[in-house]
Amino acid sequence: MKVLIAEDERKVRDFVKLGLEEAGMVVDAISTLDELKSSLLTTTYDVLVLDRILHGQDVVEHLDRLQAKEPKARILILSALSDAPEKVKGLEEGADDYLGKPFHIPELVARVRALMRRTTVEREIHKDTLLEYADLKIDLSSQRVYRNTSRIDLTGKEFRLLCLLAKQPGHVFSKVTLLNQCWDMNHFPESNVVEVTVAGLRSKLEKGFTPLIHSRRGVGYWLGSNE
Repeated sequence: MKVLIAEDERKVRDFVKLGLEEAGMVVDAISTLDELKSSLLTTTYDVLVLDRILHGQDVVEHLDRLQAKEPKARILILSALSDAPEKVKGLEEGADDYLGKPFHIPELVARVRALMRRTTVEREIHKDTLLEYADLKIDLSSQRVYRNTSRIDLTGKEFRLLCLLAKQPGHVFSKVTLLNQCWDMNHFPESNVVEVTVAGLRSKLEKGFTPLIHSRRGVGYWLGSNE
């Protein structure tokens, strides 16, 4: 398993790199947003450990573009901006986990390993697999989505959410279930991240096509018929 660290403070970067390497992980470390983007073009990573502010630039504002370059990687944000609203913002923008500074290396290692386990399980499940429902086709190995012959580009979070719904058409998933399975956010039930992600997914998936994703307030979300 391979990890990329992006941290602009050298002492913190070296500290994190050493801690993860001692835990048996293969680690690359860089310090700027440009280096981060370049690294994702040439190397595949399982987990990205990103300092939220890199030389004055907020990484959270770039998560969509980073996920487009490496959609299968899990993202863990490190930040001194660690109050609940800031954590929720980072998670809503696409991070899988958010750890406030200062932190202890054993906790960071445990969180990275948890993200790696999820990545490993997903890749095994998705290997050489195609999901189909009506005119919807999802290639799980390449993470490409089509309606009829039209390709639809999704963010990493939108793709994971769609896959979860498409694996059980007609099954109603509660908001809490989606938070737990797509975001590990059982401790942030007040977040509107599900509503925001579903809205974005619908706008892309249903533009020019019949609705596929439905919801009922207080009940949940499902893919399939609205009858």
